[in-house]
Amino acid sequence: MRRLLRAVVYSISVWPTAAWPQQGPLADPWLAKPVDDQSFRTYLDFFKYDDRVPFDTRIIETSELEGIRKEHLSFQSTSGIRVFANFFCVSGTDSPRPAMILLHGGGAPGKDAAGMNRLAALLARADWNALVIDMPYFGERSTDLLTTFTEQDKHDRLYNQPPVYLAWVVQTIKDIGRSYDFLVGQRGVDPKRVGVFGFSRGAMIAAIAGGADRRLAAVVMSYGGHFDASEREHLPAACPANYIGRISPRPLLMLNGKFDTDMIPDTSVEPLYGLARPPKQILWSEGGHAAPSEENQAAMLKWLRENLK
Repeated sequence: MRRLLRAVVYSISVWPTAAWPQQGPLADPWLAKPVDDQSFRTYLDFFKYDDRVPFDTRIIETSELEGIRKEHLSFQSTSGIRVFANFFCVSGTDSPRPAMILLHGGGAPGKDAAGMNRLAALLARADWNALVIDMPYFGERSTDLLTTFTEQDKHDRLYNQPPVYLAWVVQTIKDIGRSYDFLVGQRGVDPKRVGVFGFSRGAMIAAIAGGADRRLAAVVMSYGGHFDASEREHLPAACPANYIGRISPRPLLMLNGKFDTDMIPDTSVEPLYGLARPPKQILWSEGGHAAPSEENQAAMLKWLRENLK
């Protein structure tokens, strides 16, 4: 907690002195010029965790459908913090397989959103293991911070509260790191072939995780960007613009909609993609802000086969 408070203080100290507008999306200075390497290294300290904390894995329910095994489980991430997750795999396989950590968007169901579970099952059928996790305040990790999960609720209480949002980002990145540890240590996946996928808000977190954790072998951002249409500000340590360029040389795939009114192409998506370094690819759909289409899913699977071998 003390480290996180220092992080907040440091982040505020490097905030520019110019006044920000109070409404609507804006371009923060890091989108124009990300922080230097020295500042970035201080952010990495925020995400450190004790990997000796026992997982204390608890299997809540196990099911199987058409050869796909699903485990509803929880494990301890950091001391006293449990992550709830759905793990998907092909039954009866023993050899180490690649895996994807999946991050949901801003819906109340979290990991249990129908689209996330369909995508996880699709990955399992294509010979990847998949771990869909609840991010803090969503799904089985809900608290009284968010109650209605409307856009106003989420922005007023979380996304537009810079210190609160930074703390949320920090814990989520730790949870992703521990998810990697869990997959490798508890489910025997190939440690060199673990990637991260995020949808919408989860895509923004995936960019940060990819820049912060070099163990992640590939990053897929689905309908994500720098800001959404209702955000006003965030601290530099929680800004994807300061991380996306540091994913390279690991590959990055972005899936976005040409008519997205939430992650707006001109102001949120294209400037962020411009900061990414090769190897990178962006695929545009004709729609708006939506779960990946079958066409996008097929393109993602092809990309994963080529980049997460």
